[in-house]
Amino acid sequence: MLMPESISHSAQSPAAAATVFAAELTCLMCSRTFGTAIDTRWPPTESVLIRLEGSSAFKRVPLQQLRCPDCGGNTAPTEVTTRTLRRERPVDWQDERPHRGRPPKWLVAQRLAARLNSGLSDDVA
Repeated sequence: MLMPESISHSAQSPAAAATVFAAELTCLMCSRTFGTAIDTRWPPTESVLIRLEGSSAFKRVPLQQLRCPDCGGNTAPTEVTTRTLRRERPVDWQDERPHRGRPPKWLVAQRLAARLNSGLSDDVA
């Protein structure tokens, strides 16, 4: 499941990795699964991010307004999972080129031989 950016950019979690809880919500009256609730703590206290079934958008809903859209019944979480969101800086591959190291011995010997050969040809001419 793709998590929205607003979860990881909250004032509650300034660390490099944040733990969020994702819960599948079902209706207590009709037993239909109608969405996924996401919050940084479980159980949530005031409001929760929710993604309704069949939708890709998340919206913040107060807990008092969490009702089944079909029958209007109260809701309950059926499965709560813990997920870790990591914040990583974007990598600029133009700046992150491989570091150059010492050349291999065979290449040093080849360059030295080429330098000596070019020095001898300059003296002969």
